[in-house]
Amino acid sequence: MGHQLWTSPITGYRRKGTRISELRSLLGSGITALAILEPLKSCRSSEAAVNMASELQRREFDVAGVKDDEKAPVKGFVITSELTDGTIQDHIHACEPQHLVSEAIPLHELLSVLKTRTYVFVVLGSEIRGIVTRTDLNKPPVRIYLFGIISLFEMHLTFWLRIIMSGKQIEECISEKRLAGAMQLQGERAKRNEHVDLIECLQLCDKRDIVVGDDRTRELLGMGNKGQATEKIRELEDLRNRLAHSQQDLSQSSKWETIIELVEWVERTVETSDARVEEEARHQSGETADKLLGSL
Repeated sequence: MGHQLWTSPITGYRRKGTRISELRSLLGSGITALAILEPLKSCRSSEAAVNMASELQRREFDVAGVKDDEKAPVKGFVITSELTDGTIQDHIHACEPQHLVSEAIPLHELLSVLKTRTYVFVVLGSEIRGIVTRTDLNKPPVRIYLFGIISLFEMHLTFWLRIIMSGKQIEECISEKRLAGAMQLQGERAKRNEHVDLIECLQLCDKRDIVVGDDRTRELLGMGNKGQATEKIRELEDLRNRLAHSQQDLSQSSKWETIIELVEWVERTVETSDARVEEEARHQSGETADKLLGSL
């Protein structure tokens, strides 16, 4: 049954490591700003602005911190494009709260901040010492989290697909060409002694079309109307392919604002599905308690 990976078909017990909250705890909270920040390079406040602009441009820095001397704390920041005359001190911006995050901010919260800002400064201890930009979201720790979220989302689609398909034949729901592809994959996996049913061999686009096409399930999961849900999952397929192919810049075909909004949509959908999965498992199990004893 589709719920066996996540929940016991006998008792409805939810298995550890299958909730989005647990994935966030392991990855989203375990991966913090500290894991992807870069040291903040700073200018002396007395330096000539034009000279520093050339150096920052050479290093492809859009912003830099400002210090009075090497051992002093960061007192503000400058924007490279503004350094046209005078000294660094003439162009300094104060580091306001909206510019700052803690080194311990979890990744899913950091993503929300970077949806509206292209960079944030990171406070380590009591000082500003690091910077995270949207470019840093291409780093492996972020990719691991994104791939985990996408994998969990597809597993949820499979769960609901099995419920939708109950009493139906797959041939009724997908084209002959798509069915042939699924059957070929099933055959290849059987040769490797991997015995899986045909539903497990459907592509994400097949699962998308069936689940999104079922009004009750789509509304139950809060996925929006059919057109909206279809477009979101198409975007998700594209992101997954970029991750799988180790594309250097994940934002080449989408803006980071769009990618982060997509991730937030996926997380909301999976959170909603999490609750529905447990309800469905309890309903199917018909059990209210486990008669066996055990503890961690």
